[in-house]
Amino acid sequence: MGGLVRTSRQLSREEGMTLVELLVAISILGIVALVFTSTLGAVQRRVVDQERLSRTLDQARLAIQQLDREIRSGNVLYDPALENAGIPSCAGCLPGYTLRVYTQSNAPTRGGYRCGLWQIDDQRRLLVRYWPPSDPADATAWRVVATGVVNRELSEPAFELEDDPLKGDRTVNVSLAVNEDLANRPGQTVRVQASLTGRNTSYDYPVNVCAQVPA
Repeated sequence: MGGLVRTSRQLSREEGMTLVELLVAISILGIVALVFTSTLGAVQRRVVDQERLSRTLDQARLAIQQLDREIRSGNVLYDPALENAGIPSCAGCLPGYTLRVYTQSNAPTRGGYRCGLWQIDDQRRLLVRYWPPSDPADATAWRVVATGVVNRELSEPAFELEDDPLKGDRTVNVSLAVNEDLANRPGQTVRVQASLTGRNTSYDYPVNVCAQVPA
């Protein structure tokens, strides 16, 4: 009889969770899931932001490399500060955000010397187009070189002719400010800078060959 009583008491202690305990456990699991989901979402956003920034930086660096080739082989470097502010330029082109070059870069494969026009437009794009000297009607279409270029919003000129008289208008200082989400993440703005010098600009090439720009 005593054994039955002890067994009965053991069985009575093997009861399940109360409703209160179950609700507490569910609440804790919910909080843990919420924290995990929020953390995972934040990590995913950071990964996306980092990939976007990396892609934008790669575009800007490639643009600097292309500008370096154009300017190093440049015969005439036009003053970016005078674009539509002293010399006529393309529609929408602004001084400090436009660069015009008469270049012989890759001349053997491109059919000779050519004029190149770079500009940052109001859609944060760095664009370029080319045309034969003194023949702007035969210009190429604008080509997008980089996106997320925010110099205009920040009022930071992208192109400046070096004012050192010893350099004789042969050096262009380039600074591209890039940020794909300037409104929400202004602190992520990165600047890619270079000082590029032309090797052929001291040979008195005619300065009027690229004076006319495409419409």
